[in-house]
Amino acid sequence: MIRLNLLPKTLRRRVEPGWWRLVASLLALVVFLTLGFLHYTAYTELSLAKEERDALRAEVEALKPFIAEQNRLVRERKALEALLAIREGLRKGFVPWSDYLAAFIGQIPREGGRFPVALRSVGTRALSEEEAARQAESGAFDGKRVRVEFSIQGEALNQAALVRFVQAFEASPRFGIEFQGASLDPNRGTYTFSARVGALGGEEGAR
Repeated sequence: MIRLNLLPKTLRRRVEPGWWRLVASLLALVVFLTLGFLHYTAYTELSLAKEERDALRAEVEALKPFIAEQNRLVRERKALEALLAIREGLRKGFVPWSDYLAAFIGQIPREGGRFPVALRSVGTRALSEEEAARQAESGAFDGKRVRVEFSIQGEALNQAALVRFVQAFEASPRFGIEFQGASLDPNRGTYTFSARVGALGGEEGAR
């Protein structure tokens, strides 16, 4: 039997091919698989991140005793450094006066085992490093950087004894002298004088 459709083309029933359904199904499947893959990837990364976080927390907990011990050692080191700094400050400020006095007295020249120079007064003071540097730069004590200063007033039996006294400290590498003046007592023939004697710092000045 022959079937004829006499309706106009605009009113005729259109029969769509079936391939578009297949394409739509494949597209939906691809979208579903993509979403599933993305979800699986995100879930896997999240799980790995959680595992790493838990591992780090466990590591931190395991290291806490060591961290506490390290902090304790750091505190002890700082306390020891502070004590060492105090000791160093005390060492720098310490002056072995007995050694300096022994060296000073031993430098005074003698004649026949006796001192031709008698010291009436001896004043002592320690110089700071800054003051010692200023004095050395100004030429005091022949430019020597002294640590201890003796302010002396004395009496020499004669002029030769006074000259030998001054020369003894001028020629010594351990001392420097600033002669301030002398006056002659015509009745006794002795010389009254005053001077400043500087002793070098460290072992060199105390020997």
